[in-house]
Amino acid sequence: MKFTLERKDLLPKLETVAMAVAPKTVKPVLAGILFRVSQDGEISLMATDLETSVKTGIKSKHFEGEASAFVVEANLFIEIIRNLYDADIKFSLDTTNLSIDQGKSHFLIPTMSADDYPDFDTISAGSSFKESLTALELMIDRTLFCAARDEFMRNLNGIYWEFDGDFFRLVAADGFRMALAEGKVGTALGENFLLSLKSMKNLHNAMKSAKSDEITISHDGSRVGFSFDDTEIVARVVEADFPDYRKVLPKAFKTRVKVDTKAFLDALRRGSIAARFGSDSIKLELVDGQIRLMSSSQDHGESLDELAVSKDGDDLTIAFNPRFLSEAMKKVDSEETELNFVDAGSALQINPVGVEGYIYIVMPIRLI
Repeated sequence: MKFTLERKDLLPKLETVAMAVAPKTVKPVLAGILFRVSQDGEISLMATDLETSVKTGIKSKHFEGEASAFVVEANLFIEIIRNLYDADIKFSLDTTNLSIDQGKSHFLIPTMSADDYPDFDTISAGSSFKESLTALELMIDRTLFCAARDEFMRNLNGIYWEFDGDFFRLVAADGFRMALAEGKVGTALGENFLLSLKSMKNLHNAMKSAKSDEITISHDGSRVGFSFDDTEIVARVVEADFPDYRKVLPKAFKTRVKVDTKAFLDALRRGSIAARFGSDSIKLELVDGQIRLMSSSQDHGESLDELAVSKDGDDLTIAFNPRFLSEAMKKVDSEETELNFVDAGSALQINPVGVEGYIYIVMPIRLI
């Protein structure tokens, strides 16, 4: 069997499916990408780590021979393709090897049997709805960074999907902060679910190369499918209970501050310099019409920034991990941000001014 593909078409497809390749596995075939080539030259590419499966397709420019299927080691194959030129690449498959040719460059790599590769289980039952891919990509971007990185924290190592009437919410938390993004939906899936951080990262990265703005989301109770363009992603639902995030949301505030988003973020960056060498905390003093940002290190000095703000309520002194504040503020796309405080020991709620649909919660550090 022989077929020809153009590098600029093939490489993005490979990078999309490769995100689901198992990084560590006792089954060598799961470290590979499955190619299925039909009689008319249509090629499907698939990868899975048994938690997330990704499949996409590409049409060969030239094809001869019989339909076939094979698996190649993902890292090796992608490294070869990345180092070739943006031109046609010729592939030739024999029983156990794949030849890769472009001009005077030639590679011969071993293949693995497609019979040993798991099937791609397309979701054919359950409920589904269509959503703007751009809108969903933004919701994921606004929440993904707050998910716990520790895979042993199963109930926090992901994004929670909640459906409530005409709205659905994505919520992520790691015990120190939380992000919530909300969107409208015509048809709810009827059941909430939790998807792992890895699955959500795979989805988010794959969406960046989408050409259309429509994505179909399906749910059959144990799996969630995402389909757009010629790409399909299926992720297994995490069997863990996400905490009741509503308990973290403050019920009332004693102090509200409106601050220039860029100025506040710049001040946080400056304050983080001294904080890194000290207690990794930044103190905020809210008094009169200003907010003072202070950090210090015993061996590396201290920093102080003062910003004019619009303040309503009590004066307050409170401390935070500056990274948590900065990462939340980087996602704010309004000129002004509202900072809502209860007291020095309670969570801060961050709201973009004039932009609805997402909020951030950051827990304070106890002042000593």
